[in-house]
Amino acid sequence: MFMFRSRRTNLTKRLLKARKKQGGSDGDVMVLLKELQENQLGMLCTAVESRGRDLSNCVLLPRERQPHVLCCQTWRWPDLLQSGQLRRLPGCRSACDPVYICCNPYHWSRIYEPDTPPPPYSRCAMDKLKPEDRAPSEGTPLRQFPGSLTTNGDDSFRNPSEWCKLAYWELTQRVGPLYPVEDPAVNVFGDAPYCDGVSLETLAQLNSNAPDSVRHARCKIGLGVTLSHEGGSVWVYNRSDNPIFVNSVTLDADSPLPTRVPAEQCLCVYDPKKAAHRTCGCDFTTPYGPVDPNSIRISFAKGWGPDYRRQEITSCPCWLEILLAPCR
Repeated sequence: MFMFRSRRTNLTKRLLKARKKQGGSDGDVMVLLKELQENQLGMLCTAVESRGRDLSNCVLLPRERQPHVLCCQTWRWPDLLQSGQLRRLPGCRSACDPVYICCNPYHWSRIYEPDTPPPPYSRCAMDKLKPEDRAPSEGTPLRQFPGSLTTNGDDSFRNPSEWCKLAYWELTQRVGPLYPVEDPAVNVFGDAPYCDGVSLETLAQLNSNAPDSVRHARCKIGLGVTLSHEGGSVWVYNRSDNPIFVNSVTLDADSPLPTRVPAEQCLCVYDPKKAAHRTCGCDFTTPYGPVDPNSIRISFAKGWGPDYRRQEITSCPCWLEILLAPCR
């Protein structure tokens, strides 16, 4: 009995020590911890102390009092106000449970809400690019190429179950082969040994001559992103400790300037209804050049555009291209 109480007390103290500043009131947090069984306290402690890096199970409590909001306030976002600001990560397995809800704060992501629209994109910067230095989905008029330059014009979507292919780039060099995605969600990470998905650290071994700027950026990817195909829309969950920068045809109505998504937040980066409305079945061209509406570009840690030293995505050290089916 003494050992049981000692371990439970130790786990509780560790969780209280790991609280974010002003996250949840003392009384509410203590009530929640007392409701958890010892094995649940252990799972919650593992998730919090590893900041989601270790594989962690769902920690379930009755959903009527929305305990997951309190957990997210306590150990991740002290300024969180309501459940509508949260979105469950695709890897959480309790989504369909009618009675219980997962209180593991690292099974949730915060929905990003931009404060202001981004500034206009620099047309002159785009004009200075050579065709071979542009992102494969943005540099050449689509009507001249039946396929993406990334895939060399091949019809690579022969498998109807694939919803996208991933291409990893370091500056202007594509590293490794295209990665087909059939599952509804896929992890793309730098050095997360417990994850399944695309290991950029492994792919990076194919680019042994990468400059120091690329090597430094790789170290910032960490848990990277989770890409999820949800009802035709594409969501990006930023699980790293650094921002990501995302560009797609549906994120901004006027320019292809990337949207900055802060660490530990998520965003719907592709809406098929918006894409259909904007393109109307035609090649989509902005004043800054043609853009493939079936492509999403993500840069890790480093942004590009008129507010940055890097004017175009091919100047970013580590970036990802999501080629949605059907590939252009």
